[in-house]
Amino acid sequence: MVKAKLENLGVEAQSGNVVALLRAETGELLPIWIGPLEAQNIAVALAGEKPPRPLTPDLLLSVLEMLGGKLERVEITELKDGTYFARLVIDHRGIEYEIDARPSDAMALAVRTGAEILVDEKVLAEGKIDEANFEPHGPTPEA
Repeated sequence: MVKAKLENLGVEAQSGNVVALLRAETGELLPIWIGPLEAQNIAVALAGEKPPRPLTPDLLLSVLEMLGGKLERVEITELKDGTYFARLVIDHRGIEYEIDARPSDAMALAVRTGAEILVDEKVLAEGKIDEANFEPHGPTPEA
């Protein structure tokens, strides 16, 4: 697994689709296309905004914390037929649980908690892009 950071959230110029760009610590750029609602859930957290009512990731995080769990990390584990798969690794009383998740939901939680994001080396090799040929448009998250 390779550590990665959410570098940018924007709109792909050619298609208009929302994309989350992960930068691996090794330098590669991994685009993960996500839905507009999922992008909003991530953008709200990146901006440090607190909506008047909890969004779904806020609700999940509240429940997790109330039950004594902690999000340890997010893992992007597989790329199959153009779809990325992820899992949440949660610690509860010293036991790690792995929970299947969509990458967008997992990233929304990681942004809220500061949990690290890891990408499987094979997924990174299959999904990385040439930055010179890819230019999303949108706000760059604050560091």
